[in-house]
Amino acid sequence: MSQIQQDCTQGMSETWWCWLSLPCASGLRVVFMIKRAQGRKRFGMKNFKKRWFRLTNHEFTYQKSKGDQPLCSIPIENILAVEGLEEESFKMKNMFQVIQPERALYIQANNCVEAKAWIDILTKVSQCNKKRLTVYHPSAYLNGHWLCCRASSDTAPGCSPCTGGLPANIQLDIDGDRETERIYSLFNSYMSKLEKMQEACGSRSVYDGPEQEEYSTFIIDDPQETYKTLKQVIAGVGALEQEHAQYKRDKFKKTKYGSQEHPIGDKSFQSYIRQQSETSTHSI
Repeated sequence: MSQIQQDCTQGMSETWWCWLSLPCASGLRVVFMIKRAQGRKRFGMKNFKKRWFRLTNHEFTYQKSKGDQPLCSIPIENILAVEGLEEESFKMKNMFQVIQPERALYIQANNCVEAKAWIDILTKVSQCNKKRLTVYHPSAYLNGHWLCCRASSDTAPGCSPCTGGLPANIQLDIDGDRETERIYSLFNSYMSKLEKMQEACGSRSVYDGPEQEEYSTFIIDDPQETYKTLKQVIAGVGALEQEHAQYKRDKFKKTKYGSQEHPIGDKSFQSYIRQQSETSTHSI
C-alpha cells in the first residue's frame, strides 16, 4: 500500500463522520427525543423528559435545547451495546437503550423508523469497542429486579444475546487493498459534496455570523479541523487519480497491440491510441 493510500485511509476515520453531516443523515444526528432519568442521584423521581440529542465522532450527548451545554455526555468508547427495549418496561413504544458500564440510558424515539436508525448508527460507531457486550437485558430493571429474567441484582449479566453488530471477540480477515479501493471509490463518488463541505468549513472558519443559505444543510462541529481533514482526503484522492492515470499510460506504452494484455480489438487500447494522437496533434 502506497503512502498516499495510507494517508487516505488514515483520514477516513475522521472523515467518515462527515457522512453524518450530509443532507441524507442530518436529521439523524441532532434531534429531540424523550429520555428517562438515569438515576444518578440516590433519591429523586426517575421521570421522562424531552431532550435534544446529538451525536458526534467522539460522544453522544443530550441537552435541554439546541445550543445549551450538554447535561450528559457519553463517550463513544463507553457504549457497550445499543438495543431495543421491550414495551412492557414503561408501557411506551419505540424505545431503545444505550448500555454503559454503570447504567443504561433509556430513550424513546419519535417513531419506529427513527428508533431503528439510531440503534443502527450507534451500534456502528461503537462496534470496535473492546468491551462490547455479547448479552443484554431486553427489559428494564424496576422494583428490585429485571423484568425480563427476574434477576434481583442490577449488575446481573444479560439474559439475551445482543443483536447489533458483530460479536466483540470475532476476528476479521480484512483485505487492506480492497478496503482502500472501496474507500477511494466512495470519496471519488461524493467528491462534489466533499468539496462543498470544505468550502463551507472555510467560510465558517473566517465568518462567524449567521449561517449562509447554501451551507445550511451541513452541521459542522469544528470547521477548522474538518477543513484540514477534507483537504487531506481531497488531495489524497487527486494524487491517487494521477498515479492511476500514469500507471495506465506506462502500461500501454510497454505492451504491444495484439499481445495477451491487449489483444486485437481491445477498445481500451484503441481509445488510448486515439487520445495520444489527438494530444500530439494539439501540441503541434
